[in-house]
Amino acid sequence: MIQAEGIGSRVPSAFIGGVHSVYRQACNIEADDGMLVTLVSAGLGNLPRGVLCKAAAPMDFRTLWCVSETVERCGTELRAVRTGFAVDLSSAAVWHCELGACAIDPGADRTIDIVSSLCTISSKLGAAGGFAPLVLGNEEPASSFDSAMRRRLERALPVLAGAIGRFDADRAVEGLAPLVGLGPGLTPAGDDFIVGLLAALWSRYDGRAFVAKLHGPLARLAATSHPISRQFLMDALEGEVCEPLSDLAVAVSMHDHERAAAGALRVMRFGHTSGADALTGFLFGLQPALVRDRAIIPSPS
Repeated sequence: MIQAEGIGSRVPSAFIGGVHSVYRQACNIEADDGMLVTLVSAGLGNLPRGVLCKAAAPMDFRTLWCVSETVERCGTELRAVRTGFAVDLSSAAVWHCELGACAIDPGADRTIDIVSSLCTISSKLGAAGGFAPLVLGNEEPASSFDSAMRRRLERALPVLAGAIGRFDADRAVEGLAPLVGLGPGLTPAGDDFIVGLLAALWSRYDGRAFVAKLHGPLARLAATSHPISRQFLMDALEGEVCEPLSDLAVAVSMHDHERAAAGALRVMRFGHTSGADALTGFLFGLQPALVRDRAIIPSPS
């Protein structure tokens, strides 16, 4: 048995499911209703539907869980039915995403200043690949695939920027549709970008009603993506994102430059390019015009 130090507020108190996929630092359990609960290594941060596990030595979930193995949660234990291996939840602190506590004014000078600083951090320190270098960088695409993604961004982002500025949900969906599922991996760059964008809209004082209008159309688009990415998208629509992104939103709402810079770096450490792509979407959601002006994409005509 291993101990859990944190558990997301959206993890149900009882469920039965099976191991969907397992990696070195994460294990996804699919409940009967299709929801994913993710076990993650300590240090990665909490998830809305995650269990943060601690161990005396670095943990490799691949040595503990097998795909399709039946798992159930009952009370304070999450247990593999066949092997009996279990996660003790009895001392885990319940974690709540804090986007709902933010009320960022995107037009305030202090917000614009901090977003500009974070754009600079992302362009200088972000990983190669994904959306971030194509949106905030100054390098040409490194491959034919990057060139294809850039062309998609050149069409989508100006539409999306204008739609956010006018809170035009129909046009926003037009801009979002080409991005869903765009890119390789279990959480494609386009989906990570959208998660960050939704986090920004949720953290804005004026953005939540707009997200409500996007919910139905974007949920239908998300249904076509990979199950792991789909779960992240659906949670973001409900104002639920990972702890590093939530902490970043809080820091921006407090106009705390030092904490926001540290938060941005922590977000960018998530996955290979996933964190950088989510950060790019977050900055775009707060200040589409500012990000667009820095980007190597055209302004809307």
